[in-house]
Amino acid sequence: MWWTELRGLIAVALVAGGIAYAWTEIEGRATVDEEVATVTTTTTTTTTAPPTTTLDNDARNLLICERARSFAEEAELVDPAAGPGPVARLALDFWREVNELASREVQAEMSAVVTYYEDYLETAAPFDFDPARIILEGDKEKLQQLLTRPAPGLAPSRALISFCGVTVPDQPSMRADDFDRLERRLLGIDEEDDGDS
Repeated sequence: MWWTELRGLIAVALVAGGIAYAWTEIEGRATVDEEVATVTTTTTTTTTAPPTTTLDNDARNLLICERARSFAEEAELVDPAAGPGPVARLALDFWREVNELASREVQAEMSAVVTYYEDYLETAAPFDFDPARIILEGDKEKLQQLLTRPAPGLAPSRALISFCGVTVPDQPSMRADDFDRLERRLLGIDEEDDGDS
């Protein structure tokens, strides 16, 4: 009879052990699932957006105004006896920088100003910016166009930076009748001659 009781006791122990084992397995899986969920959550929450490198409008405007003030101050220091060359070089550098900072909507005007100064320097620099030498030895028609007509894009570009409260130097210029008079004198054309030139 004790054998029957012993068998019942062993059966109860085995069932209890099985239940305990099964419970441990279930708990173990739950712990692993929680750890995976924690790792996944941690991984996804630590992702950050890359930093932006574009300037906002306020920062852009601040840089443009600082550069405009610097350009105006540097141009003021140029000796007038040096001619238009040094200021034209400063202007080219300035408009190139402003064009890179400016918003797309105004870059067409700024690009036209840059092209103007590039053309002027290319035409005048080989002759030391002397209009007489250019008329006699260089591209007098191009010089006449560059000096006697408004530089494309310059007026609207200067207006676009007017919020800075700084007036940057204007283009090199000469009145059309002064240019014609100089050309006629240099080429020996009589002032009273009405011939085509």
